[in-house]
Amino acid sequence: MPRGGASATADRVPQGRAQRARILAAATDLIAAHGVEGMTMRQLAAACELNIATLYHYFGSKSDLLGAIVDQRRYDAGLRDVVLPVDVSLTPRRRLEAFFTQLATQSLGELRLWRLLIGESLRDDAVALAEARRLSGMLEQAVDRWLGELFPELDADPATPDRAAATSVVTGQLLAVFLEEMLLGDAERTARVGRRAAATAAVVFPDAAQPPSSAPPPPT
Repeated sequence: MPRGGASATADRVPQGRAQRARILAAATDLIAAHGVEGMTMRQLAAACELNIATLYHYFGSKSDLLGAIVDQRRYDAGLRDVVLPVDVSLTPRRRLEAFFTQLATQSLGELRLWRLLIGESLRDDAVALAEARRLSGMLEQAVDRWLGELFPELDADPATPDRAAATSVVTGQLLAVFLEEMLLGDAERTARVGRRAAATAAVVFPDAAQPPSSAPPPPT
């Protein structure tokens, strides 16, 4: 192949990636504004200043678009890369509080994606429901792995709850954090996350001994 042809092909690759990213950014905005069903491919083509045939060259359907929006966030890789430094000398309940607080705080960085998926799922959009299930599955797998690493007593001590049950509780409470954030905004976010963390830890480790309170004793 002549050098000129190879160069032209190489130039098209980053251009194609940039075009794809531009389409996904516009699609995210339109879906947030109109929903998956309310957005049309013609609207998206107009927003990107493309003809409809070019748009379909990149994405054959709205299902492909929504899946690509999720994949673009590299959510699964992000979950694998998250570092949650938790003090293993803490009691199990306090350790789980610290773990949940860190995980919830970091996960809220993906709130826009969750808002889109949860909002569309509430409208019974099949594509959004499928993607929400996929992300929830990724999150549950990551939580199970973290619990196995940070809470060995869940597997080793028969007196502690089953790890699968603990994983289900923690994942459900994280999804509740997303819903609260969507409904209530970021006002008092820290306090809300703290309450969720304490409640989750109390459910998973109901009989765990707590360190003594530093508060002075009540007057006699």
